[in-house]
Amino acid sequence: MPATRKPDPPLAAYFAVADAIALLFKPHVEVVVHDLRSMTIAHIANPFGKRKAGDSSRDERFPDKTLEQPVIGPYRARGADGRNMRSVTAALRQGRSPAHGMLCINFDVALLERVQDSLAALAFLPAPPEPQTFFHDSWRQALEQIVARHEAATGMSAMALDAAGRRALIVQIHQARILDVRNAAPAVAGRLGISRASLYKYLRELRD
Repeated sequence: MPATRKPDPPLAAYFAVADAIALLFKPHVEVVVHDLRSMTIAHIANPFGKRKAGDSSRDERFPDKTLEQPVIGPYRARGADGRNMRSVTAALRQGRSPAHGMLCINFDVALLERVQDSLAALAFLPAPPEPQTFFHDSWRQALEQIVARHEAATGMSAMALDAAGRRALIVQIHQARILDVRNAAPAVAGRLGISRASLYKYLRELRD
């Protein structure tokens, strides 16, 4: 049964949407409606762990800049019980006002990971090599690999990292020489959910 606290009228309209999505993909999908005004879970359908309505949402809040986007992700996330998830978040707002809620859809990828491991073992597939040089758009693949590894290691979306986490990720991207590629900076900044000015500021700090 979905868990709900006393409905907040602007958010209550999304509870049935959350229930419908979770029911369609049960048991592989959890859907959570977060109330950004109280920083609590307003509603949760098919919860993966022990989370319930009324629990804190502070660890899952995105920066205000990121919440200006209507849809965030898909991105990698890690559940409280350690499971790997592929997630996407819709920022909920009325008109042009700041977001007052988030609807987060979390897909448990454990089954897909087991299938992937089984196929790899069956076919004796080696791990994909890291690119040494970039041809055409291969730097984008390298960027995604670095970001995906960092998200898996931290259990957080790249867009939700704090300054220290973002700096550590930019170090890896810089060391891979991705930012030496012409026009790569805007793509890197967009993937991290920051402006190009902020990215250049981090790079200046690293070089200093």
